[in-house]
Amino acid sequence: MRTRFLHTEAFRLSAIYAAIFAVSMLVLGGMMLLIADRAFRDQIVQFSQADIAAIQSGYDHEGLHEAREVVQQSMAAPGVSDFFLLQQDGAKVAGNLPAMPSRAGIFTLTSDGREILGVGKFLAPGIYAWSGSDLARARVARREMMQIMAWLFAAAALLASAGGVAVSRSFLRKSDAMARACRAIMDGDLKARIPVRGTQDELDRLAGTINEMLDRIAALMENLRQVTNDIAHDLRTPVSHLRQGLERAREAPADLAQALETAIHKTDEILALFAALLRIAQIEGGARRAAFTAVELAPLLFHMREIFVPVAEAADHALAVEIAQEAEVRGDRALLIQLLSNLIENAILHTPPGTNITLSLARIDGRAALTVSDDGPGVPADEHAKLFQRLYRREASRTHPGYGLGLSMAQAIAELHGAEIGVVPGSAGLAIRIRFPA
Repeated sequence: MRTRFLHTEAFRLSAIYAAIFAVSMLVLGGMMLLIADRAFRDQIVQFSQADIAAIQSGYDHEGLHEAREVVQQSMAAPGVSDFFLLQQDGAKVAGNLPAMPSRAGIFTLTSDGREILGVGKFLAPGIYAWSGSDLARARVARREMMQIMAWLFAAAALLASAGGVAVSRSFLRKSDAMARACRAIMDGDLKARIPVRGTQDELDRLAGTINEMLDRIAALMENLRQVTNDIAHDLRTPVSHLRQGLERAREAPADLAQALETAIHKTDEILALFAALLRIAQIEGGARRAAFTAVELAPLLFHMREIFVPVAEAADHALAVEIAQEAEVRGDRALLIQLLSNLIENAILHTPPGTNITLSLARIDGRAALTVSDDGPGVPADEHAKLFQRLYRREASRTHPGYGLGLSMAQAIAELHGAEIGVVPGSAGLAIRIRFPA
């Protein structure tokens, strides 16, 4: 358990980056050593050339005697070349090197085990001068640079390893928190959520997305529980009536035909209820999104008016269309017709005669907004949220046929289209608005 971080992707990535950094440091260090060594040699050559120029100047002005004085002064002065030689016809005149074969140019020679880099020059025929410095200082400098680079490399490797461990442990803490939340949910705690630290990193965004998914699952589970309870409650009455009717038919054979007719009617009601619930479940499944196309909303509203004007007039209602601004959305035309049909039927069925119903289209904050409103008695504000619950029916509506699924289906269709549906507060009567995505 203590070495789990060694097997995390974060640690592996840190190790890869550390290895790349190490190789880069080695390459960079090698190049720096080469550059430093070349610069040191160039400096030795420059000092040597300056010394040779001084010796040449002394010889040009006052002859060999002055050249020898310059050599002796240069040997005593700090910060110049280490070794000098002035010779005439192969015989040493001055300097701290033995006589040697005369050769002009930049070259390296060996004396008493030392490797000396310098410059040789003929001051005049038979007069030769040489100046140079021991390369031991360059080797010392190179060795010091290598030691410094080794320490830097070790420190960088240590920091990279520590960083990899820290990142891996942080990753493990977050992943363990996700795993604990998932296990808690698997154990039945649907309220468990993954902690979000607000760092806005990829794991934080993933945790937020998973929490949203869990909220959605919890809502669906609660919805399923509520639907199960509502179905059990709403089916109790028709099933009880069905059973009572069948019992009466068994006790009074003369009423068998009527009892069977009633039983068939009650069975059809139950089947219609299940068909409506299944239809809502299919819509919420999202399979219809694949068939989305561009839908012009203004022509759709006029089409709905043509369909429902006879029904509205038969119930002594007026149905009008108001277009403030045309709009187009991506969606399923058939489902949008179903949504508007449910809202219009709901307005016709649950408002008194003489009510005016309006289908309006506008743009609100750049989003297409469909509104189905009426000037009827409306619904109390404390019941607005309940209107979209499955199988919910107000007491005033229980005398009308239906199952309390019309607005639930409308909500499912709106959510399938990514739209928001809700009651418009403060409106006269009841106004339900669908706001589509921008």
